[in-house]
Amino acid sequence: MSKGAQVPGREGEVLKLHEALGILPGDVTSFVGAGGKSSAILIIAEELMEEGKTVLAVPTTKMFTNEAEKIGSLVTSEDAGELSSKAKEAFSGGSSGVVVGSGLLSKNRLGGVEPDIVSSLAPLADVVLVEADGSRRRPIKGTAEYEPPLPDAATLVVAVGNIGAFGMPVDEEHVHRPEVFSELTGIDSGQSITARAFALALGKGSLARVPVGARTAALITGVHPGKSMADASVVTRELWRLGIKKVVLSSLPDESPGGVWIP
Repeated sequence: MSKGAQVPGREGEVLKLHEALGILPGDVTSFVGAGGKSSAILIIAEELMEEGKTVLAVPTTKMFTNEAEKIGSLVTSEDAGELSSKAKEAFSGGSSGVVVGSGLLSKNRLGGVEPDIVSSLAPLADVVLVEADGSRRRPIKGTAEYEPPLPDAATLVVAVGNIGAFGMPVDEEHVHRPEVFSELTGIDSGQSITARAFALALGKGSLARVPVGARTAALITGVHPGKSMADASVVTRELWRLGIKKVVLSSLPDESPGGVWIP
């Protein structure tokens, strides 16, 4: 694996995260799992807007307002039609990034919208980025049967997991919904998370209920040259065995994400 993989036809340029994941104009990309969804959305939104694209960010669970404000204008409404009108007005007013939500749950949390209205919002921007899962800031999660709240409009679903969970015990500190994680992976409470278990959490948990026709990818975060890179390589092979062909590694959610790698 090489850091800063070259983009075909553009010699000297470093691969960007949205390019590595294969995000294209017209995509509704949903991020699920744990350990870096919000950071990925922020970085990708910035990359796309720097290229002159318009971006609509949509949580279907919750989103911190301080993260939403980094993307652009924030508009809220519990009415789908009004929400669409407000977002369209924000774009018309010159915003290249807009975040929509049902309302403010508190001064620092934005409520998510119903997944089924995302399709009506999608035409408003070049790319839609959906935060479609919750993990309480844990590096990996067990996905319950009713999760994640994915929109049927999703064209790409990215399962996220932080490599820091690899080798850690299955407990409340390291895993969101550890009981569900154990049931899915066969790794009991207190036992170490294996590469196979990590991959199963993404491939058979986060990506278990992907809309028909949607593409899939896995994003392993917290990766740096050295041990974490070696660990991520082992997890990648397990993901490939599960049929997940597109795997991307990133140093996110570090403040200065310097690396994007494609195995």
